[in-house]
Amino acid sequence: MLDIEVIVPPDDTGLDIVSRADMKKHLRISATVTKLDDVIDQAVTDAADKLHGVTGELNRTLFPTTFKRYLSKFPGNDKDGKPLPILIPYPPLLQFIGITIEDGSSPENVVDEDSYVVKSGMIVPEIHPRTSWPTVTPGPRAISITYRNGYEEYPPKLARMIKFLAAHYIENAEATILEQNKTLIDRNVLFAMDDLRAALAVPKSYDDWNE
Repeated sequence: MLDIEVIVPPDDTGLDIVSRADMKKHLRISATVTKLDDVIDQAVTDAADKLHGVTGELNRTLFPTTFKRYLSKFPGNDKDGKPLPILIPYPPLLQFIGITIEDGSSPENVVDEDSYVVKSGMIVPEIHPRTSWPTVTPGPRAISITYRNGYEEYPPKLARMIKFLAAHYIENAEATILEQNKTLIDRNVLFAMDDLRAALAVPKSYDDWNE
């Protein structure tokens, strides 16, 4: 089980990915029509929140967020004797801040950044020791890893996914169309969302050595 804490929450919201004006274009609503503005804003925000972060469907961090991940110990070795990596879940990685030993056996100790390599270009980034991991006394939150994840520039596919999902929320809340047409809308949204989810979702990151 992952033990992750949000240290600095995001400032951005779904409206930083899909603006109200862009959402109105998607819905074919005139920019001069304002009676649904609050509904549109809430739908876009809810759609993005459904996809973002630790509880999101994509296992990605959308909005720049600083996390602290806790471990009870450092990884062991694989069958070939090579040290196992530490995963940095819920990518993409924006900034790796550091590793701190907090096992109580000594004052908090920041691990020398020259002793490990952060492979940020992977789907789920990994931290590898150059030689071996330090020795610590195992225990709850003996080690903390601090990093910042999220997008600097939001990808177009993510914006499309939020538009589809937000439109689904709005149409089901506000539409006066026949129930059969609602079903067709739901099905079309489902197909579009499945394609975009397949392109954007990443595997849930889990270190089984951290039991």
